[in-house]
Amino acid sequence: MLLAAVMVLLAGCGGGVGGDATTATEPATDATDVTTTAGGGSADQSGDAAAERSAVTFNGTWDQRYRTGQYYRYDIESPSIDGTATYEWEVVSATDDEVTVRTKLVTPNATSEQTVTAPPDEVYGELAGSPSGSVATLGFDSPYYSGVDGETLSVGDSWESSGPNGTVSFEVEALSTYAGLECAEFVVRTNGSVFWESCVTPESPLPGYVAFYEEEGDETPAFEMELVEYRSGN
Repeated sequence: MLLAAVMVLLAGCGGGVGGDATTATEPATDATDVTTTAGGGSADQSGDAAAERSAVTFNGTWDQRYRTGQYYRYDIESPSIDGTATYEWEVVSATDDEVTVRTKLVTPNATSEQTVTAPPDEVYGELAGSPSGSVATLGFDSPYYSGVDGETLSVGDSWESSGPNGTVSFEVEALSTYAGLECAEFVVRTNGSVFWESCVTPESPLPGYVAFYEEEGDETPAFEMELVEYRSGN
């Protein structure tokens, strides 16, 4: 249901519904850095250390801290969008008690931007309802992250659980790097069909990559979001 809601919002935004446009944060680089390491191998990486890596270190908890200057920019692909959309998430300021976050969704036909100030644990709730806020919830506040909580995130790791809709399985298939953020690519399957793909790391509250498949057996994602620029902040 969440995916369907976001698809409607994206379609509406593409049709000209959105907030007032403002100047986007100037990218530090336009280069997209995507590399993959699977089964201990590597692609487009140098040095023996890179070739030998097969796991993302998991310290038992997700790093949910907000840091001033933390910045993520994504390219979004979806059949609901005529072309490619871009999405920005930026932490304007952050203390232990209060965070200001700016989000911006730009489709070929419209722009939606929202800035919220709230306690850290209330940021997602404040963003809910706008197109840019809904994209954040879809990609970053997913219940599927609980499925990898406590796991080692090593290439080849897999586990599964049973639910009312059948068997849900998780598998870490590779290590990848998106815009300098190294993460573990994991795939969620329902009854053997890929439903969700994401690239996560405990060192970042936001993923390097997210993809959803609307129906069992689909080969093309209904929604795909890839990190193309990243700054870790202070």
